[in-house]
Amino acid sequence: MKREKEDKTKFWSKVVLVTIAVLFVGMFIFTYYSTTIAGALRTVKPLDTVEMQYTIRDGSGQVILTSDRTVFETAIRKGDPAFFTSALEIQAGKTGNPPIQGVPAYNPYVGQVQFGLLGLEADEMGIALVGLHTGETKKVTFAFEDPLQVDVSEEEFNIIGGNFSTSEVGDWIPVGFSETPLTDLTGENETPPDSVIRMARIVEKTTTTALLSYRYSTAEISFAGFPR
Repeated sequence: MKREKEDKTKFWSKVVLVTIAVLFVGMFIFTYYSTTIAGALRTVKPLDTVEMQYTIRDGSGQVILTSDRTVFETAIRKGDPAFFTSALEIQAGKTGNPPIQGVPAYNPYVGQVQFGLLGLEADEMGIALVGLHTGETKKVTFAFEDPLQVDVSEEEFNIIGGNFSTSEVGDWIPVGFSETPLTDLTGENETPPDSVIRMARIVEKTTTTALLSYRYSTAEISFAGFPR
């Protein structure tokens, strides 16, 4: 009888231990999924710092800058002047972003560069993020008034890497931007340390000048989550 009582005691002790272990695992799973679901259901609020996936296109729909690898690879096969970048950490709803900021980007023909994202573009994308859920996508049509055009001479066009004699309206060319005055540089071919590039399209051309536009039309954005 004593041996039988000890066996029963051990049995029930094991049952209690197993039950506690199962309850602990269940509570852990419930807490994990509750937290995950709550994060997924939360909408972006003004001034939240979030990660944003985005694809910027010109007026004809060509991809210029994207954090979507599939979109990038498809665009390159089509001949778009596309650059691949990572998700952008941005403050939702914030305006007054820096006039231009460099984001690391890659193009197989140009290589690794700092692509110039305008503060005007960041402002409008950040405003559009407010109210989005995780994974939700929204299209932004840039509404700022600046046409973002520059008129260059034949000599200037050739200096920035183009071939004026063979170029045509519709061709793309990378154009550099920097806040460092040229007078601060020591060498004739020195590149400013804060230089960034944007892709510009020839919209008009005469025998001596070319009008370049580096304005883009739309962006597809999505809320990718909060920075970890």
